[in-house]
Formats: sequence, C-alpha cells, structure tokens
Amino acid sequence: MAESRIRWWFARSIFPLVFGGSLMGAIALIDRGMSPVAAAPLCQAIAFLIVLGCERIIPLHRSWLHSNGDMKTDLSHALTVIGTGAIVQPALVAAGIAASSWFTTRAGFDLWPDQWPLLGQITLAVVVVEAFQYWVHRLQHTVDWMWRFHATHHSAPRLYWLNASRFHFGDILMHNVAGFIPLMAMGASEEMLALWTLFAAVHGVFQHANLPLRLGPLNWIFSMAELHRWHHSPRAEEANHNYGQNIILFDILFGTRFLPKDREPPEQIGIESLPTFPTTWWAQILSPLRWRKIEAASQQALAQERGNA
Repeated sequence: MAESRIRWWFARSIFPLVFGGSLMGAIALIDRGMSPVAAAPLCQAIAFLIVLGCERIIPLHRSWLHSNGDMKTDLSHALTVIGTGAIVQPALVAAGIAASSWFTTRAGFDLWPDQWPLLGQITLAVVVVEAFQYWVHRLQHTVDWMWRFHATHHSAPRLYWLNASRFHFGDILMHNVAGFIPLMAMGASEEMLALWTLFAAVHGVFQHANLPLRLGPLNWIFSMAELHRWHHSPRAEEANHNYGQNIILFDILFGTRFLPKDREPPEQIGIESLPTFPTTWWAQILSPLRWRKIEAASQQALAQERGNA
C-alpha cells in the first residue's frame, strides 16, 4: 500500500518539480550573474541525472531498462546531435540576426517584448517555436524525403532518457532551423534562447523517460510522455498524432491530439512497416540514401511473416 501511494505521488509530481525547478534554478543563477550559456546546461545536466536515477528506481516498464545494443546507438546519436548543433548554430544565429535586422530597419522597432515578465517571454518563445516545429514534425510523417530522416527516431525499440537524442542529424537540422531562426528574427535575447533550449531539453528527456508519469490536466498543455508514447506506437494510424515537441496546443487546434482513455500505449514500439530498419548508428545515418533497399527488405520480411502465420 505504501509503495503504491509513493508511486501515485511520484507519477504526478516528478515532472512539474524537476521541470519547473530546472527553469527556476537557471533564472536564479542568471540573476546572480552567471552566463545564460553556463546556467542552462548546468540545470539541464542536473535534471537529466535525476531522470536517469529515477528510471532505475521506479520505471514504467522493467523491460525498457535493458539495452539490446540500442544504448550504444543512442549515445552515438547524442554525440552527433551535440556536434551538429555546434557546427550549425553559428549559421542559424547569423541568419536570425540578419532577419531581425531586416525587420527592425523596416518596422522601426524590435518585435520581441523585452518588457514582458520573464515567464510571459518564455511562454511566447515556446508557442512561437512550436508553431513552426509542429508543422515540420507533421510533414516529416507525410512527406517521403522528410520521413527518411525522421524514421531513425521512431526506430527506437524502447523509450528511456537517452533516446530523446536519437535523431538523424538531418532531422535535427530541420528542427533547429524552425526553432532558432524565428526567435532570433524576433529579437529574442541570449538569455531567452538559453531558457528556451533548457525548456525543450528537459521536457524532451521527460517526454521519452521510462517513468510512470501521470500529468492529468497538464496533458492539455504539455506534449508529455502519456501522449508521446502513442506517437511511438508501431502502428502508423496511432503514431501519426501528438506532433507537439513541447506543448500540445497545435495538436488540439488541428485535431491531431490522441490520448485514448480505454487503453495504455503499447510496450512494444518501433516502425511496424519497416521491420528491417537498421539498428546501428552508421547504418541509420546512411539510411536516407539506402531507403529503397530498406523498404524492399521490409516488404519481403513482412510477406514472409504473413506466409508463416
């Protein structure tokens, strides 16, 4: 009884406590004079360690605790994501500054509301970015050449903290363009960019965490794990929902929010139509170039499976 009560409270409190604490902690450190580019990663690292530790103590699925070689692949993708960001971000910042300068010169004022309270600015940043990233993500599920890059993320055989970084670098590039340039073009400060990055990173690790999260009404605000696990369903008719990266607003507006009340998301995840999708990092990096071969091999495997049934 005591264990079930602890699990009940944990499921409803861990995300708001750690997520809110990381943002408030970063803001406090910045107010004390720490650089935003130092404060945000520090709070992000603490949040990641908490999630990692909690997964070992109170997992949603014990089967998701065990690596079948996917941890090595996910770690390689995490390093690729960091490297891609380091290489691409200067160009994105330059493009954003140019766009901001163009707008300011013609309009005569900065579009970003620096006078707003910080919480209001963070909210605006998340909504603005989501307006672009929602459509990038949705198109990745419907446009063939975009899906070739995004399929890597859906190839994960389980959900846990590290596969929040399982992204092909082409996929990350699409989302970074949709994220940084609009904020830079509007004149968002370095502090706001750092806080938005922290928001997205901590939300993302909880979104994929192997934790028994139950957010109740917050599932109408955040695109959190209960919703996102359906997005990782092996069945396309279930997976093609809940495109929100951080908030579920645009899924609500455009009718793509999906959270059945009569059943739980599947424990077995992946891509049902691509059983032969490669499992190693290098093969996944090359997968967009070998797409027809992957599709042909998958169709052959599915046909053989049906024949054996």
